Amino acid sequence: MKNAVIGLLGAALIWLASPAWATSTTNNVYIEQIGSGSTITITQQGLGNEVGNATTATTFSGNGQNVSISQIGSQNTHTVDVEGINSTVNSAVTGDNNSVTIHCGNGGTTACTDSNLTANATGNGNTLNLGMGTKSTGSITATGDNNNLSITSTTTNMLGATASINATGSGNTVAVTQSGTAGANGYTADVQVAGSSNTIGVTQSGTVDSNVSVHSTGSNNNITVTTGN
Repeated sequence: MKNAVIGLLGAALIWLASPAWATSTTNNVYIEQIGSGSTITITQQGLGNEVGNATTATTFSGNGQNVSISQIGSQNTHTVDVEGINSTVNSAVTGDNNSVTIHCGNGGTTACTDSNLTANATGNGNTLNLGMGTKSTGSITATGDNNNLSITSTTTNMLGATASINATGSGNTVAVTQSGTAGANGYTADVQVAGSSNTIGVTQSGTVDSNVSVHSTGSNNNITVTTGN
């Protein structure tokens, strides 16, 4: 099954690298990867490309996955679910009005542990959302205006969970929510925002060891931090 899926991915990448790969071309990639230790690279350029969408997510199932997704252009989308242990997903979008959704464990309903998700964006009006799993690390870095950035973690074991967002530009909306049982040396949230008219929200809950750091430079910022128990 693993070899068949990798073969499909290779075909998709060859297709994307063909002469038809241009800014006026829309490419759609849907992958169901099953197996451990895979290294997967997806690159798209142009307008309106997809790596999965809201109804058909691209899924990587297995331990030790190493996934890189790069989209250059505007109005591109990638929706990804990662299921397993010790996986790494690096996402990068360059352009405006792109949408990135990466779930570690499909929003907490499927196991995903000790994984590392990173989303980077350069441009305006982008939406980046990470849904984290047990004891995992999520990081978002965005440069540009009016970006919507969020990290949400909801599991029964948050021990060692880390969420960080770094936003540069004006009019950005930033939200971090971590909930579930953490315990000793539990939640860590770090938010850094440089720009004006930003909204920042951090919510963390029990039991103890909730570490929050917020650095904001700019005007008209609305900052709300809530921790437990």
